[in-house]
Amino acid sequence: METRVLNGATYKDQIFGRIKEEIANLNGSEVRPGITFIAMTGHEPLMKYTIALHEQAARDLGFRVKTEILSCDAPEEKLFELIDQLNADDSVHAIVLLQPMPAHINAIRIINHIDLMKEVEGFHSSHLFNMLARDLRKIRYPMVLPTALNELFAEAGISKTEGAEWVFVADDEFFSRPFTNMVVKTACPQVVPDNCSITIVNKNSTHLADHIKRADFLFIVSKCPGFIQPEWLKTGVCIVDVYSNLVNEVPSKKHPGVILPVIRGGVNAEAVNNVAGAIAPCPGGLMPVVLAVLFSNALKAFQFEIQDNFLSMPNAMKYE
Repeated sequence: METRVLNGATYKDQIFGRIKEEIANLNGSEVRPGITFIAMTGHEPLMKYTIALHEQAARDLGFRVKTEILSCDAPEEKLFELIDQLNADDSVHAIVLLQPMPAHINAIRIINHIDLMKEVEGFHSSHLFNMLARDLRKIRYPMVLPTALNELFAEAGISKTEGAEWVFVADDEFFSRPFTNMVVKTACPQVVPDNCSITIVNKNSTHLADHIKRADFLFIVSKCPGFIQPEWLKTGVCIVDVYSNLVNEVPSKKHPGVILPVIRGGVNAEAVNNVAGAIAPCPGGLMPVVLAVLFSNALKAFQFEIQDNFLSMPNAMKYE
């Protein structure tokens, strides 16, 4: 049995093409969708590549792009002040807090300070409440991670088997941080069918291999590249490798002056070939779809503002 590789690039390219076309169809209007990225640097080696990736993608799509960079030792108050400015800036339609944040920053507090209409990742408490309540009328921005996973599975034709075992494995660090803990626990109900079981396991669990062996769907969020062993897996398991680790930096073969990151997740895709039924590897699996959902939400933020501004005009035609 050859393991099927779930490549998110195909879906991303489709959605990016639609977004780019919609922005281009603004016909040279001075009003363009604006997105601002907030990043803290000095604590995470991969962050410089994360910033560049988001900036380049947004520019290529036609967004007006701003990036605000703070030192990793900046206090939360600096982030609050910056967000107040961006909330008041009419040229900024979407605000994205690039993860991970330093340990002393409570990302949930920061995200909840972002204007509800500009927080496009779906992490704001109001977005999460509407999502958990499954109130489709009020969900403006679906949470990017579970939405991306559902889209990836749909694109690849992966069916969610009734009664399947879903196992989520994460490092100590991810359980101890309020933000990542929240993401895992709120994303699960959006992905896992009601008739399936969910197990969330600390990577340091004594019985880790036993939990993994039961998994029909296995999710890995770990800073330990390639730690999953093939003998732990149930034959035919579907694996989603989530977290990107920078393991090396090498010169580009085409452009030797350009340094490229070497990224690995918690699963070595080659090692689990012929054991796993399917794998969304890291890189190249889930994250391209996450980008597509993120920028789709960012475009929605611009469209909602244009619509709201139109409907607020005194002579605007309103429909009941």
